[in-house]
Amino acid sequence: MYIKKLLLIYFILLLLNLQANEKQKVTLYLDWLNQFQFAGYYIAKEKGYYDNFNIDVELIEYSNKNHITKEVIKNEATYGIGKSSLIIDKFDGNNIVLLSSFFQNSPLVLISLANSNIKTPKDLINKRIMITNDAKQTASIKSMIVSQGVNLEDITIQEHSFNIEDLINGKTDAMACYLSNEPYILNQKNIKFNILNPHDYNFDFYEGILFTSNKELENNQVRVQNFNQASLKGWKYAFDNIEETAKIIYEKYNTQNKSLDSLIYEGYILRNLAKVDENLLGNISPQTIDEIKRFYTLLGLNNLNTLFETKAILFDKNDILLNENELDYLRNNQFTLLVENNKVPFSFKNSNELIGIEIDFWKLISNKLSKPFNVEEIIKNEFLNIFTNSIKAKFIYSFEKKTSNKYLLSNSIAQIPIALATKDNINYISDLSSLNNVTIGVLKDLDFISTLQKDYPHITFEEITSIDDGIYKLKTHKLFGLIDNLFTLSHKIEEFKIDKFKINTSLKYNIDMYLEVDRKHEQFVKILNNSISALTDKERSTILNNYQLILYHQNIDFVYILKFIIPLGLLLAIFIFLNYKLKNEIKTRKEIEIKLSNLANKDSLTNIYNRRRIEELCENEIKRTNRYENNLSLIFFDVNDFKIINDKLGHHKGDEVLLKIANTISQNIRSSDYFGRWGGDEFLIVLPQADITKTKHIIKTLENKLNDIDFNLKNDIKISCSFGLAQYEKDDTLDTLLKKADDSMYKIKNEYRKNKPLRI
Repeated sequence: MYIKKLLLIYFILLLLNLQANEKQKVTLYLDWLNQFQFAGYYIAKEKGYYDNFNIDVELIEYSNKNHITKEVIKNEATYGIGKSSLIIDKFDGNNIVLLSSFFQNSPLVLISLANSNIKTPKDLINKRIMITNDAKQTASIKSMIVSQGVNLEDITIQEHSFNIEDLINGKTDAMACYLSNEPYILNQKNIKFNILNPHDYNFDFYEGILFTSNKELENNQVRVQNFNQASLKGWKYAFDNIEETAKIIYEKYNTQNKSLDSLIYEGYILRNLAKVDENLLGNISPQTIDEIKRFYTLLGLNNLNTLFETKAILFDKNDILLNENELDYLRNNQFTLLVENNKVPFSFKNSNELIGIEIDFWKLISNKLSKPFNVEEIIKNEFLNIFTNSIKAKFIYSFEKKTSNKYLLSNSIAQIPIALATKDNINYISDLSSLNNVTIGVLKDLDFISTLQKDYPHITFEEITSIDDGIYKLKTHKLFGLIDNLFTLSHKIEEFKIDKFKINTSLKYNIDMYLEVDRKHEQFVKILNNSISALTDKERSTILNNYQLILYHQNIDFVYILKFIIPLGLLLAIFIFLNYKLKNEIKTRKEIEIKLSNLANKDSLTNIYNRRRIEELCENEIKRTNRYENNLSLIFFDVNDFKIINDKLGHHKGDEVLLKIANTISQNIRSSDYFGRWGGDEFLIVLPQADITKTKHIIKTLENKLNDIDFNLKNDIKISCSFGLAQYEKDDTLDTLLKKADDSMYKIKNEYRKNKPLRI
């Protein structure tokens, strides 16, 4: 009988363990057919990013049978991809929450053949265009057209065939399409074309929005955080490795039978729209959502005249929600991180204080949970069940997450790059595959020597028990190179002052940082995972970068700096560039880059139009004024004594002044006006259909608004601007019009200098 009870208990525990390890199944509905548009999700699936969070994702292609928003709300564990029109779904009472937007600008544009001479929305009058009947999806295109004074009744709207051949064969004059798709086809056919982009007319919408239901967020917040985080990681990898990603899609997700070249082209276009280089990947701005809400309401698409707070539709990635049981658990227990000394830069003593990457991450998690955590020093390989009754945790580093009967691992906290150190006389190694018949040491703790042996069979990999032993063998020519994590290698080279050693290259592998906790404290691991999901990329990189600097700051020899402090990212960039040149698939790369650069219309500091774009808009308005005999005026202005502000208060304070001025001007000109930075502290405002009288009134308004700004400068210094103006006259060119405005500005500036010079 006793044995039967034991067997029963064992069987129940086995079932519970199996249930705990069972993957959480979720469904993701795509809003179109498989292509690079969904690359981040394919990568997250293929690279195991979802697996790391114990999530099993089913990807479902678009089908007319499925209404994605309804499917997401109706079913459990369901996510979807949508557009800015999800805001209209929210207006209509659908309880959804937006997680991340992977395209900051929509790729939806109007395309026409060059020989049709459709260069502006006005050129569409009496022409045929193919767009869908869905008012939500075509809002940006229709708004672009209407904003330029064109009546939609003067255009023939055709049912969209989604076939670019209809444009080529003349069945339509213009067609709504994606920047990332149809332009590639036309380029392949050597057919010249024109594009009308709503973005150029300031109609910006998010695209590729990952969303879920409020019910999923309330019931499974950790899963929502994990799914979003894994997807972000997938997108980052996809955009950092476009060719590799395109090949994966080509081989495994190519239901449309697209060519590899077309997928690569699509990847580069979408990378620009995602604004990866501006660190906006996945960003959703509440201000932008507010603008889109107002825009849809203005268009009459808010049928129920619904009002909702913007935060009600946005997922706060930094928010950690704990239930009452979890809060009680935190309150009633103490938690201690066990660290080793002399494990620089992960944990070590400085002035008798324990510091390092591990301690910083532990403190960050503690702050996220608003619970003070302890730190205790241990001797290497001590068990977690020592010391006080406090619940113990210890950092573990592993190439892959492994299960244990005794311990549980948290989700990955950060990734540490793996690097190769060699003698200084060894040339840069772009790929280990180029090496033959050499012996490379690999630190035993990395636990991935079998992976290296499989990936590089022509290299002998020798397991090294300690970093010091590896350095010695490298120094005595017993090893060609030594592989370990980047931080430890860099420190050891610095510690030993080995001038003839260097970090040669960063490898394609990373090790993950986990927290290890006794299995009986499973609830603590769940709470840790919740807080880890709320860590931002900026928080992670700040901690890691801080300790990269520690490794190098003592030596100021410039040769040494060139060897070790130049970011490995530079080496990677060179490596990527060389690979690009070698691959036949990137023949059209330069053409793509030109197209991408043409989209860069905004000034990086003020986010208003840059000089190139404002010149272009001014030229267009001059042509329009000539054609329709309308009024046109310019305001040219600069900041008085701006050089003195920069010299005395610093360029950072000068930038703040320019930013506040630009924001104020932007908010107080007409929606039909164009505002751009000419250069330095000079700005240009283009005012269509405005005469001198109206322009003077606008200048007076702007002067009053600028007087109200608190620039937070010492001695209550007043900032002012000198405004010049000019009205277009027949036969004026851009140059003559600008000269008149410039002359007018300097007359005002001379009066200012006579009456009120700035003193700092």
